[in-house]
Amino acid sequence: MPSKGGRRSNSHEVSVPVVTGPPVLRSREEWDAAGFSAAEAARPLRRGLEVERFNELASREDRLTPEESEELYRLRLRRLLSRLRQLARACTRPDEDAIRTALDDLDARRAEVQAHEARRAAAGLATGYEIDLTQRQVAIDQLLEIARRRTPGLVAGSDAPPDQPAGDVRVPGVAFMATSTDVPVYILAPRSLPSDALAANVEAVARQGARLHLVHNTSDIPHDSDSPPLVLNWGAQESLPGDLVALNRPEAVRIASDQVESVRRLGELAPRTVLRPDDLNLLGSERVVAKQRHGARGSGKTVIDADAAWSERCRYDLFQQLVPRHREYRVSLLNGRVVSAYLKRPPDGTPPDDLRPNWTHEQVDVLPRAVISAAREGARRVGLDYSGVDVIQDPSGRVYCLEVNAAPGMSEQTLRSLYAHVQQTVHGRLEEAS
Repeated sequence: MPSKGGRRSNSHEVSVPVVTGPPVLRSREEWDAAGFSAAEAARPLRRGLEVERFNELASREDRLTPEESEELYRLRLRRLLSRLRQLARACTRPDEDAIRTALDDLDARRAEVQAHEARRAAAGLATGYEIDLTQRQVAIDQLLEIARRRTPGLVAGSDAPPDQPAGDVRVPGVAFMATSTDVPVYILAPRSLPSDALAANVEAVARQGARLHLVHNTSDIPHDSDSPPLVLNWGAQESLPGDLVALNRPEAVRIASDQVESVRRLGELAPRTVLRPDDLNLLGSERVVAKQRHGARGSGKTVIDADAAWSERCRYDLFQQLVPRHREYRVSLLNGRVVSAYLKRPPDGTPPDDLRPNWTHEQVDVLPRAVISAAREGARRVGLDYSGVDVIQDPSGRVYCLEVNAAPGMSEQTLRSLYAHVQQTVHGRLEEAS
């Protein structure tokens, strides 16, 4: 078992304001007399009036009377203890995701208690009710033990850069010209994925004459033998009917959505990557990108210190070197052909550990050959017919493929270009067959 060392991480702690004067402390007997007995604290919050009272007090936490603050403190402690019991139940089975979820929930409730205690201390009210957090350490140890069973050493990336073509290349464009003879294109987006922006852009392109539609179920796709539709599977992992002509097989979508499996397939194209939390020294950077196996649109990943506390490392499934001062591109590909390319620019002054800045996207028609090559090879290895590939280039010119996305955001211009590429391909094949 790894030691409990490592730099302290404050990601799951609350910054408590400095309070002048001695803290107000209570003995065990005084806590009991104030209604904080062990039996009372062990009672879970009852649905209905008790939960409603909790929410009402929490909504005006900065304006509570001392008696109300005492009541809310007691309710928060009861909820915290219920989360400890849930964590104990999660630890009875080797389900890493369930333990993490319960641990994150516990820490969120713990942070709320700490913030409330800070307010009470500032008001001269008693704090410091002792909670036994032994179960929290048990959960962390269990997560670390599970993590130690992962493949050791580097699972992707390399010290030596792969062969990369030099120079720049202009992205060939295809004119958008919608006609009544176009093959209808249906974008299949599962309801589990946010698609409001996509829907608005699909509608805008459809108003320009494109036979382009957004659907959430395969039953919404008409089956016309005279004009069979083409389906773009935008993130759906369920099996598709066999009579549909579809881009992006569900199996490839599942691989793309699995950060561990997809990075294995990217291999030397990716930044240096390890799976075990005690292998972070192999990444060669003081700060590393920590990712959970399943995440979308920037969620489930953050930047941590390479010697972060074990309680922080155990929350993630893989760790990658942090490549600072890079240029980042989003390249959309259809069967290896570049549909669109954007240079992603963060606001000035954005720190390198901000993985989700307020990007601006600058469309570019000239790209480094190495960026296109890495994007194409990354999409091929993951197995997607259509994808949005994130590629970065460091100051030395080395290119890395970060992710291959099966449900990338698509601007109106990207949809126009995608539609034009699809129709050009389909019409070309029909002409060859005639």
